Amino acid sequence: MKFNFAQLTTAIDSSIMQMSRPRKERLNAIKQYVGTHYAEEGAEWIVPTNLLELAVTIYSRQLAARAPRAMISTSIQSLIPFAKNMELAINQIPDEISLGRTLRRAVVEAIFSIGIIKVGIYASGKRIMDHEYGESYADVVTLDDYFLDYAANRMEAIAYEGNDYWMSLQAARDMSGNDKLQADEHTTIGDDGGSRAEGVSKSENVQEYGARVRARDVWIPDTGQLITYGITTKKQFGDPIDWDGPDTGPYRKLTFSDVPGNLMPLAPVALMLDLHELANMLYRKLGRQADAKKTVAAFAGGNDDDVNTLQGASDGDGITYHGQKPEQITVGGIDQPTLLMYQQTKGEFTYLAGNLDSLGGLAPMSDTVGQDQMLSAAANGRMDYMKDQTIDFAKGIMGDLAWYAWTDPVRERVIEKQVEGTDIVLRSVWSAETRDGDFLDYNLDIDTYSMGNDTPSIKLQKIGQVMAQYVTPLLPQIEAQGGQVDVDFLLDLVGKLSNLPELKNLVKFDGQPPDQQQPQGNAQPALQSPNTTRTNIRVNRPGATRQGQTDVMSRLLAGGKLQESEAQSLGRNPG
Repeated sequence: MKFNFAQLTTAIDSSIMQMSRPRKERLNAIKQYVGTHYAEEGAEWIVPTNLLELAVTIYSRQLAARAPRAMISTSIQSLIPFAKNMELAINQIPDEISLGRTLRRAVVEAIFSIGIIKVGIYASGKRIMDHEYGESYADVVTLDDYFLDYAANRMEAIAYEGNDYWMSLQAARDMSGNDKLQADEHTTIGDDGGSRAEGVSKSENVQEYGARVRARDVWIPDTGQLITYGITTKKQFGDPIDWDGPDTGPYRKLTFSDVPGNLMPLAPVALMLDLHELANMLYRKLGRQADAKKTVAAFAGGNDDDVNTLQGASDGDGITYHGQKPEQITVGGIDQPTLLMYQQTKGEFTYLAGNLDSLGGLAPMSDTVGQDQMLSAAANGRMDYMKDQTIDFAKGIMGDLAWYAWTDPVRERVIEKQVEGTDIVLRSVWSAETRDGDFLDYNLDIDTYSMGNDTPSIKLQKIGQVMAQYVTPLLPQIEAQGGQVDVDFLLDLVGKLSNLPELKNLVKFDGQPPDQQQPQGNAQPALQSPNTTRTNIRVNRPGATRQGQTDVMSRLLAGGKLQESEAQSLGRNPG
């Protein structure tokens, strides 16, 4: 099916202009995110309380801390061994292309606007965009470089989508067949006339190394074609290419809040930005009030000599003065209603962002562990939805990479499998010759735990939960079946994860069970009474939480009265 190239480029230019407002809002949010100390073109005013950075950091760590790992299965019994080989081969790709870092960048982009990753494989035999022949890639495409059919009202109905990128001049000449093609000058201004996000830290006169051309890829779903042309010349770089990839096309998109009847999603940052800016405006005002506060000594009129004497005296000096003793006068200071408004705004931001104190583990939200767990579970309801979206996004990317790896007729991968119950490792080659069955015979899923932030402290918590919930209650059954807990290994692991290497010297093992040890001399084994008594004493101490302290301070500033326990909580650190 043929297409009208001139009509296509005109429609693309129109869509790029339509996307200028989303790009402008994203740029404004990025400036608030970096504040005034990151670069020359950061925020216009100082950002002393950067709530936006706090939320973005917590969100990104929760959603994509590490690279995903694929799990391959099949319903065909004879293909089960090959499914394991495929799983081992596919899981080599994330580390090869730094997929974890790419995914984290895409998640941050989705928090600010929309996350886009372009997935493919280079099979041209030429080095383009730093990718070698036969190499799979998954690259982040920012909103500044992305465009789509803005005439559509849903993603499934778009007639085209694509992205802009820099290509070396020689590669562009080779693709276009035009040896006279000229290089483009670097710019931080987009085709819509607005500033690009890179302009926050990069100036117009930055010097490039090597001549480059601004190129544009366009994918047309209806015809299944991929078109490349020069943005400046509006000339095609070769003939259209028949798309030989997954039916979904090269672009994977991550969104968190779709807007009915509209293409662009509602980004989480868009919900937080107003409160972030309001909180910083109030805080700057409080800072100016605190800076304007003055405490001075007031003299009766006509005592200019005494004023000069006092100004020239050092601490502890003795001076003489005449007439009325000077009085101390304090002028200005922080306005209490303004402070109250700031605290309420900050608390509203934390609530609107999904209870950041609970999500980020910044402070306990209640006086008891049980209540904290319930609040954390409620706060994680929103985060769980965002995690599901991110996992589906990662699953689509891994599925595309698996498809390219499966259909690659050249690439060979060496995989290693350990024989269960032994130290024997078998090596084999996974290639087009050793693959069996069809790609659709296999099911790909994502190990969701592989994307979590598995820090040593989190691993330690998991071990404690497993021991308390499973091992300890089942210990009689474990022993009845000949099993036992390796306490030596457990304590060694706990010592490593808790950064407490001294633990291995605290508990010693001589290798001989207690019932086989012989008493020395006339020492008699200590006997314990079969009847024991246990007394549980519950001590009630009022806790101190950030939310509780904010509420107490608000009522205090509003002129309310406090109970003694509430007043004492203001002097305690939350946590």
